[in-house]
Amino acid sequence: MIDGIRFRPRAGVLSRLIFDTPSLHSRYIEKRLRWQAELVPVIRARLGKGPGRPAPDTQAKAIVATVFACVDTATELWAGHDGRIDLADLYDQCLAAVRDHG
Repeated sequence: MIDGIRFRPRAGVLSRLIFDTPSLHSRYIEKRLRWQAELVPVIRARLGKGPGRPAPDTQAKAIVATVFACVDTATELWAGHDGRIDLADLYDQCLAAVRDHG
């Protein structure tokens, strides 16, 4: 369950269909890339500037791409387990994996 919403079989079926069908997955990625492009300026505007920090475009693009990659990974795992694993926990695990790398 995520924020009071239980796994809905239809949502799981649709998610699996998107991730398992190359043409649907490709279209999903195209849409996601447009969403990412629209979010980058918003994140860039929120980033503070300081010495030694990456250029705002680099940082904003990396943040947005990482968040979407974690959402995709968590959703794919969630659907693959028929919603038996909490989606928010999966997302947190994905972010932790990225943070702990290196």
